[in-house]
Amino acid sequence: MSDGDGSVPLLVVADPDVATAVTEAVRGRETRFEIETVRTAAAAGERLRDAGSGVDFDCVVSSVSGEERDALKFLAAVRSREPKFPFLVVADPACELTATEALDAGVTDYVRARGSDDYEELAVRVERAVAAADRRPVDSSLVYERVFEQMLEGACLYDREGRFLLASDYLADFYGMTPAELEGERSLLVEKIREERPGDPYQRLLDEDVDSLEGETQLVTPDGESRALSYRFAPFQVAGEVVGVIAVSRDITDRQEREQKLKRAREEFQELIDGMNDTVWVLGLDDQIHAVNETAVELLGYSRDELLSMTVHDIDAGLSDDEISALISQMPTDGTQVFETVHRAKDGREIPVEISSSLVSYRGETVVLSVARDIRTRKRYEAELREQNRLLETQRDELAVLNQVVRHDVRNDLQLVTAYAELLGEHIADEEAREYVDIVRKRANHAVELTETARDMAEMMRSRGVENEPVSLRPVLEAELASLREMTPNATVTVDTEVPAVAVLADDMLGSVFRNLLTNAVQHTDEDEPTIEVSVAETEAGDRVVVRVADDGRGIPDERKETVFAKDKKGLDSRGTGLGLYLVQSLVEKYGGHVWVEDNDPRGAVFAVELRVADAGQADSDQSSPTRS
Repeated sequence: MSDGDGSVPLLVVADPDVATAVTEAVRGRETRFEIETVRTAAAAGERLRDAGSGVDFDCVVSSVSGEERDALKFLAAVRSREPKFPFLVVADPACELTATEALDAGVTDYVRARGSDDYEELAVRVERAVAAADRRPVDSSLVYERVFEQMLEGACLYDREGRFLLASDYLADFYGMTPAELEGERSLLVEKIREERPGDPYQRLLDEDVDSLEGETQLVTPDGESRALSYRFAPFQVAGEVVGVIAVSRDITDRQEREQKLKRAREEFQELIDGMNDTVWVLGLDDQIHAVNETAVELLGYSRDELLSMTVHDIDAGLSDDEISALISQMPTDGTQVFETVHRAKDGREIPVEISSSLVSYRGETVVLSVARDIRTRKRYEAELREQNRLLETQRDELAVLNQVVRHDVRNDLQLVTAYAELLGEHIADEEAREYVDIVRKRANHAVELTETARDMAEMMRSRGVENEPVSLRPVLEAELASLREMTPNATVTVDTEVPAVAVLADDMLGSVFRNLLTNAVQHTDEDEPTIEVSVAETEAGDRVVVRVADDGRGIPDERKETVFAKDKKGLDSRGTGLGLYLVQSLVEKYGGHVWVEDNDPRGAVFAVELRVADAGQADSDQSSPTRS
């Protein structure tokens, strides 16, 4: 049993290595233990028999490696004398005895020891078991002393003058002393509080004017370091008389630094989102608004406090409550959710917005971070674009009607004029009259040409936006050559090489390109019997084909070569409309090709058209400015 000096007898049943580890761990925490060791459970049994009918130690720690059955038999013998006796088992890692089996057998506690930390844990459990068994006498003064020593706070007892009577190890470390050295010293904290607070708050505690005194302050330690402390003082009474003050303090420097960093981070975050032109919302998974930026306050007209008291349902006018809740509950964990809705301002204005949302961590909680962009301008542009498209469709329909009138009605009438002019010419003998009839016929043919050009221009405008497609070059070019020979039988039209059987990127307007170039060649000659030479060649790379139309006319001056394709540009003596070459350039550029004019030798002009070969062009459809051959 416990000795009169307060020591606690402890029997350790284990081999020398385990016994040493247990002894060092127990004495490292509690020096009052008097430890006796025996090697085996059998020896422990002999020791128990020598004690007579009682038990002359306060606790047993028994190792169970290969002798667990002997250890449990010893346990049964101890229990037969003292049913509540503290009996702890320490097992090595290979021990077959489980904690459940040991506890079922009546063991007080069970620790499987693999290293020093496990033995430290065993020592703690030994202390608890002995205290719970209440087998040693308690000296109240020692209890107070142990409490102060082991508290992980700045705990102390002051006398009426503010001097230390008792202090915890934690507080002594703060002063750079031991608890014994600190006893009798004046408290820096008491003095600081008396300086900071009006009156004498410490004396008011002693006079029992107040029940407690608490707060936070900055205290400079003896080594010159400034630390933040929280404190709480209360009067300490003995026999109804206040004899001192109990104080508990805690060093909160690290906590304050963390709070300051967190505060700065929050302020920086708020500054960042307040500086955004879009509205920013932090939404809880319960739909509550946790944070907003200044843009949201200004745009919607609510105060920040008003918005923080609302849910997202209160401002969303574009989605139903169920749709909003579904969007929040179905938020992707590793992606972004983008959708459009409408926010309603305080004054009733409805603002279309595009929202981009993602899950983030905010103040230790998973929330939805949403950035809402005001898309009123975009919506207005979209509405205007739809209206423009509608008008364009109307204009295209109207243009189709006009094209129908020009192509059929006007052209048919002009062809009748031409036919009757030719018949009339056959019945007129007078040469001067025949010249007038010939002028009528030529002007009627010119008007027919105008209808052709107008039709082609209308078709080109209607086909804008239509994708290019492969078109076989040979039949289109040969058809236009045949048409020219029929219309101008007095012209000599030759092709110096066979037209290659290639497909180029174009559309059904490709024939208009060649028709206008061939007609232009005839119109810009002063010969009664003009000569037109056509050549076709593929580039070395095989991805382009160049068609050249050469005439023997007056040629084109260098200063006009760049502007000859401009709309309404034509020579002073030209019989053309001024739109044909503009139409050629517009179509060729649409095809991703190029057109230019060169000098012919010895006289005249050469118009060259470079087109993309279909296979190569489709593989390189983004190239819209090909190089001249």
